[in-house]
Amino acid sequence: MNSQQKVIPGLLAIGLGFGCAGQQQQQDAKAPEPKVTQVKVGNISPVDLAVCFPKAPALPDKINKSVLTGLLVSSQPLVMECLVDPKHRGPADATEFTIESTLEGGKLTHKVTGTNLTPDGEKCIGAAVDRFVASAPDWSAKATATTTSVTAKSFPFQHNATSMPAVKMGTSEASDAAGTIRLAQSTFCDCYAAWKDSEPGELKASVKVTKNAAPVVTFDASTDATATQVAACLQPKVSALPLKTTSDEVTAPYTFFFANSMGTGMFTNAKPAMAFMQYDAVRTQTFGASLVADGSRLVAAEAYEALVQQYKKESKSVTIKQLQDGCDGLLKGHDGYIAALEKQLAVEEQAVAMLTDFAAKDASWAPVKEATAQQPGQTKKDLETAKATRAEDAATCAKLKI
Repeated sequence: MNSQQKVIPGLLAIGLGFGCAGQQQQQDAKAPEPKVTQVKVGNISPVDLAVCFPKAPALPDKINKSVLTGLLVSSQPLVMECLVDPKHRGPADATEFTIESTLEGGKLTHKVTGTNLTPDGEKCIGAAVDRFVASAPDWSAKATATTTSVTAKSFPFQHNATSMPAVKMGTSEASDAAGTIRLAQSTFCDCYAAWKDSEPGELKASVKVTKNAAPVVTFDASTDATATQVAACLQPKVSALPLKTTSDEVTAPYTFFFANSMGTGMFTNAKPAMAFMQYDAVRTQTFGASLVADGSRLVAAEAYEALVQQYKKESKSVTIKQLQDGCDGLLKGHDGYIAALEKQLAVEEQAVAMLTDFAAKDASWAPVKEATAQQPGQTKKDLETAKATRAEDAATCAKLKI
């Protein structure tokens, strides 16, 4: 469920300037050439645009454990973005935690348990879940309509600062500049609106930082009109960041690149590593949506069962029409769950085909392909079970006549 996207290093040219040595020295000696040093620039990592545009699945009228679990799963992009900030992590590279959320009285509370999290990190994670859940249509009304206390626990979240998006300050001035840009990404969301529902592009920029002036940001030219529009929006925002240097001048490269787990699905134009990261992100969303859909099915099943029990207790209190409507609602719940599983399966099968192609061109992808190829099997079993259960309930519903 967690991506292993490596930080992509850049190369930085640092020019060390020299002050004037007086008119006579200028005449007698040629000024030395600036010293140029090449170093790697860290802190350049992708951003999931779900951080900007969260979109929770549609919910049933009431929330149950499966629905709440699905929401926790689908909140992953916002939750993991919290771990990018070094203030939210402890000194270790590895961080692991679970989230236990309780809905009671229409309000959510969270208990975050794990290792290598700071208090600020725990607060960020709870706020991330709240923000994601609030993006569900009619969340407040449906949370309030849930009169019983509901508690759900997430699957373990795992983060490693050496192989996943994370900022580490203090390595070099160039990396610190890149880290400042990376941490500011969530404030650039208006620039990314054009990519909200599509495959985002990649933008390469050069950022020149000097002691006494605002940063100068230059983007590589693009033939894509949308990418040009996004770059034009980003340029003044990045220039306004508090990027600092103790040298006369530091010029650092920065690449803006993105996943979009809540966009249109798998990427078709991305490089292999980014395409796989997108798959991992999209599959997490489809898995979360399947859990929510299963929860919706259970809500409908419980409502129908309550009608049946009331009918058995006092037949005149429940009409056949009410039973039929309840049965129709149950079948609709089944259909929603089946559709969610079919979408999840389609994504998994598409990924296997993609990785088969990658492995044919680069053998290092073979183990990834083999691991991914195991995923569709379980989803197919879940789908077969869901269809069989639906058929049984449909047969029962067919016996109801007005």
